[in-house]
Amino acid sequence: MAGPPSRPGWFAVPAPVRELFKLFPLTTLPAESLPERAPERTRPRPCLYVFARTLEDARSGRPSFNPQCLKWQTFLRIAGVQVHLVPSNNHASPSGALPFLLPPTTQTPTSEKESTTTPSSNAVTKPTVPLTGAKIHRYAKDNSPRETLPDSPPSRTEAYEALLLQSLRPAWLYALYLHNSNTHLLKSLYLPPSPILHLPSLHTLRNAATDEILNTTRRALIDPPQLLADATDALRSLSALLAGDDWFFGQPGPGLFDAEVFAYTYLILDEAFGWADDYSLAQCLAKFDNLVEHRRRLYERCWPEAQGEQVNQH
Repeated sequence: MAGPPSRPGWFAVPAPVRELFKLFPLTTLPAESLPERAPERTRPRPCLYVFARTLEDARSGRPSFNPQCLKWQTFLRIAGVQVHLVPSNNHASPSGALPFLLPPTTQTPTSEKESTTTPSSNAVTKPTVPLTGAKIHRYAKDNSPRETLPDSPPSRTEAYEALLLQSLRPAWLYALYLHNSNTHLLKSLYLPPSPILHLPSLHTLRNAATDEILNTTRRALIDPPQLLADATDALRSLSALLAGDDWFFGQPGPGLFDAEVFAYTYLILDEAFGWADDYSLAQCLAKFDNLVEHRRRLYERCWPEAQGEQVNQH
């Protein structure tokens, strides 16, 4: 006598579903390509992730609108290291801040035979570690086709870098993030496209800028006229340091400190940037002719492809 029919297991496919799949068999679709902004699986040249207004600005290598990004973008050009710019934001950065650099990928053959031939599609791509700050500096120096890159005297550099960070940067932050006339500019540069997110994002940016200014100046309140006066004093000291020379510290060519100063002077005098305030850092900078000339000289050196465009000067 035949036993009772066995009960289907928990994972058995019901008969109606089996019949449905007979009519419409499961098809595996080909994988879609990565989004245009996604990191490349293989990189023939280094990628520098920066703030940029548009994808076209990044593709054409135009100067970033962010001083920290522009500093390293400029230094890599000084070093002669060709990079691919990728528009990004702080949320995409491993360190939480831009810029960061991904070196070119290298491939490891999967077999001894492949090691003596052209790497195939089976070769394993080694992951690369994002570089920031001093590591970008080291990468640029190690991979520069230039015979030498000038090194500024460390002791003197630290003192003048303090002028930029403690006197010029707070005035920059106030002008861009807190001055009401430049709210439209701040929105176009940093705020998300969704109007719903504008207000909370604007508050977040302004609170962060306020905290940084107060922590840097060590004052209880923000004093805009004093910030502008401090920035003017810093520019005066930089002008005196540069006096009689083409590049800072009397070096035969531009170095990292030149790039750091340029990152502010270029943007402050850039008429296309979109400044709309009467709290004018541009008016302060325009008083120092040699800093304006330094800006022009370094732009022409690092962006020779843009020589058809006039460098805006006040």
